[in-house]
Amino acid sequence: MSKNLLAGLCVSGPLAAQAPGHFPPDSLINVKVIPKNTPVMQVVGMMRNFTGALGVRCPYCHVGQEGQPLAQFDFAKDEKRTKLTARQMMRMVEEINRRLDTLPEHAQMTSHVEVTCNTCHRGVSRPMSLEQLIQETAQTSGADSAARAYRALRERYYGRAAYDFGEPTLDIAAFRLARGGKFAEAFAILRLNEEQFPASSNLATFRGNINLMKGDTTAAIAAFREAVRRDSTNGEAQGRLRQIIRP
Repeated sequence: MSKNLLAGLCVSGPLAAQAPGHFPPDSLINVKVIPKNTPVMQVVGMMRNFTGALGVRCPYCHVGQEGQPLAQFDFAKDEKRTKLTARQMMRMVEEINRRLDTLPEHAQMTSHVEVTCNTCHRGVSRPMSLEQLIQETAQTSGADSAARAYRALRERYYGRAAYDFGEPTLDIAAFRLARGGKFAEAFAILRLNEEQFPASSNLATFRGNINLMKGDTTAAIAAFREAVRRDSTNGEAQGRLRQIIRP
């Protein structure tokens, strides 16, 4: 087994090995979810899957330092919260997969379906949608911080399954901010989105709706007209204009 492979194998709550000084271990110690008679190398493979699913490394859950030889890690210790959480997550996944078998359409499925860590995490330790992450960052730290976070995440994760960088993501985040009365932050997030989608009719519709929420009818009319200019089939924008501009 290669050095690079071993470097990413050991992140998760359930694996607990012998005392520091021996890796891979001869047997499992202090396991709470994985059956104790599971072959050690099978558990090591599971740990590798966990690291990939969460985009983390061994010290995320286990006692040891990044770059330290794995033989010096104390895998048996339970002092990290993330390790305890991992055990709960494994129990949750097991329960979900048991329930999948009870779905009415399960018998007609042509391929095996199961939930894994990657189903929700998709390469990030905190499985939060991008719109929620940007919304919370804007609320707590301001629109500039949210924009920096978005650009950093886009630079790192674009093209991967971790986050949805499509147009609706920031539209939704902006709408949620506006619903909470954070109008300046909402418009800033829409401007950020327009950098990526400058010709979007739907984005202009969101701007119109947020202006209506703010009580700025003039700005709303301008936004809806822009939405129709960008896409003459935009029924929502046309309907809003009919409601606002009545004969």
